Amino acid sequence: MPRMNRLITPFVAAGLLALGACGGGGSSSSNTVPADADVVVRAVDGIAWDQDEYTATAVDGKVKIYAVNDSGLAHNMYALEGDTVVGDFIDLPRRGSDGALVYELAPGEYRIVCKIAGHNNMDSKLVVK
Repeated sequence: MPRMNRLITPFVAAGLLALGACGGGGSSSSNTVPADADVVVRAVDGIAWDQDEYTATAVDGKVKIYAVNDSGLAHNMYALEGDTVVGDFIDLPRRGSDGALVYELAPGEYRIVCKIAGHNNMDSKLVVK
């Protein structure tokens, strides 16, 4: 049996590589944006958000942020007031991953950031009206 494993292993590895190559192509996501999203934030190639500034109008003090990863790298999305994290974060571990959260945000300026080391460029302004 050990000899058979040595013969099969390269074929299994090649099959796994082929499966991995099937996903993640293209530069934009096919994810459906929730109809009630107040802000759509997209991680794009080049370790960046798709916009330098986002604007939202709070409804009853709440803003729904939908984030999607259109990049080939893992990201996360945090809302910050100054340097303080507001609410939870959205994990975006691979191309096509997405998530939405409702944040309690008073009118003012916030930041949308990715906290992965080396992703300092992913720091955009969020203006809440």
